Amino acid sequence: MAASNPKLLIINPNSSDVITQALVSNLTPLCPPGIELEFKTGPPDAPPSINDPPTSILSAAATFKDMEPIDQQPYAGFLVCCFSDHPLVHCLRHAAPDKPCIGIFDASIVHALLSGSKFGILTTGTAMVPAIDAGVATFLGGISGRYVGCVASGLGVVELQTSSDRGAVEGRIKSTAAKVSALGADVIILGCAGMSGMEDLVKAGVTEAGGRPVTVIDGGKAGVQFLAGLVRSL
Repeated sequence: MAASNPKLLIINPNSSDVITQALVSNLTPLCPPGIELEFKTGPPDAPPSINDPPTSILSAAATFKDMEPIDQQPYAGFLVCCFSDHPLVHCLRHAAPDKPCIGIFDASIVHALLSGSKFGILTTGTAMVPAIDAGVATFLGGISGRYVGCVASGLGVVELQTSSDRGAVEGRIKSTAAKVSALGADVIILGCAGMSGMEDLVKAGVTEAGGRPVTVIDGGKAGVQFLAGLVRSL
């Protein structure tokens, strides 16, 4: 009997299914051959959005508890879709050390380093900026001239997908993208899972402001490819 394809679990650790559905729409078409994707939303007691370190910790605790026992999960690897050095990544690595687990944060930084000279991050609320800056420094092993900084749009995580005023959301994304570009970035990372699928909007914001064309990284898309490679290499 032929072996079944490896399954990757794509985890949205907040409790808002609208974010999970955005991930389904944008990641499913890019699923590598011979790999299956399944998606999970955080349980009802997880925060509806992750806006700062406390909600990051709360979402990790709720989702980890909801997934136990981890060693009985039928997945070859895990992708945590929150743009931060999310505690759930470390919890899953501890509970299932034989299964690769990465976050979109790490995956997007690796992709950015391989795609250009300097990268910047476009995120949502200002409360996440210090944690993102600290996470980048930790990942890179210190301060690096290749990271130009993180700029917040001021938009809420769920608002990115649910706001009825799409013009206002798109305008804010465009103007913030231009600010990241002005810092010297030739690569811009989408610093929120709720931004999945907004690459063209970011590129347009930069070019309309007179900036040079940029590469835009969606951490979810990068994460699926990296995780599939890790699973296949084991």
